[in-house]
Amino acid sequence: MSDFIVGTCLFMCPEKERWMREREGLLHTFEVDEKTKHLKRPKADPSKIVKCFSRPAAGQLMPDTSELRPASVLLSTIRYLFTNVVTRVDYDWVMIYDFVFDRLRAIRQEVVIQRIRGPQSVQILEPIVRFHVYAGQRLCEKNISVFDTKINSQHLLECLKQLLVLYDELEEQSSMCNPNFEENIERLSIGNNRPQMEALYMLLHLGDSSALGRGISLPHKYRGKNVKLAMKISLAWFLKNYVRTLRLIQKLPLLLKFGVLSNLRLLRRDTFQIMSAAYNSKLLTFPGLKLQEILMYRDVEKLSADCKLFNLSFAYENVQFDARKFNKGLLLANPDMYFTVQTLQKYLPIILLQDDDAINDDSSS
Repeated sequence: MSDFIVGTCLFMCPEKERWMREREGLLHTFEVDEKTKHLKRPKADPSKIVKCFSRPAAGQLMPDTSELRPASVLLSTIRYLFTNVVTRVDYDWVMIYDFVFDRLRAIRQEVVIQRIRGPQSVQILEPIVRFHVYAGQRLCEKNISVFDTKINSQHLLECLKQLLVLYDELEEQSSMCNPNFEENIERLSIGNNRPQMEALYMLLHLGDSSALGRGISLPHKYRGKNVKLAMKISLAWFLKNYVRTLRLIQKLPLLLKFGVLSNLRLLRRDTFQIMSAAYNSKLLTFPGLKLQEILMYRDVEKLSADCKLFNLSFAYENVQFDARKFNKGLLLANPDMYFTVQTLQKYLPIILLQDDDAINDDSSS
């Protein structure tokens, strides 16, 4: 008997689950057949319903192959979610996120059950990583009751670390010079997005020596301009050079900027502490507009709010730093969405699905 299970379900949701959810009234708004939405028990649209995540119960038997989707169907399901659901503007994006987050967890669960590895697993995980990076910026100002930044970051890092392991495995197999394997890798364009993901890993772990070490040890073909830029940013923060760190962040392409901005609350907090010591004075002040530029605030009101948070005096758009009064007990500044919703919505399809200069590294640079 084979050790591997291969799914045979060719739909985004197995029929057994579709019937059960119709019967129990568990269909999501995005899955309902429009012709039956006014009924007490609406029917599912087979072209819209997507398998939901469910935790395996203790002692539960392995799912039947008819309830599992093969890799090709998992990929087409991701493409559907990112094309037809994520880009909707008629619903609150929190609702969209919750739906897609759950369906992506189900996809990842099936990848594990079927032990899907290699190029197919890479193709599945890369867009999922982009989704979590995007969501981290789009919903960062939301209350924890509707969006938990830590949970989103946890799933992002799980997927990203799995990707890095897969990249290393594929590189090792490629080095064995198997012509068929090389041809398959080239056909699927596996490796094209690796520099982007490697740079993202470093930007999510700013100043981390192990992340920097991985970047330094990358094969030369993957150390393109954005990987090198990510290394410079991480090293600058390791040396506590906040001006250089934040200045270099501005040069990043969009997706990588989304990633590093998940650290913006920490960057701002630590920069305030550094400046409280460096510019400590009872008489002199620091220009607020200059500080707004350095710390990437979109408006001075957000800067004023953070100054108040850390017990710094902010008057007449100037900041007075006092090392003795600085509130060291707070570990993060206020959440702040750097981009406008309009900008985030505009670039959403490019970020999640397409290979574009806005998201990819030029590994030849």
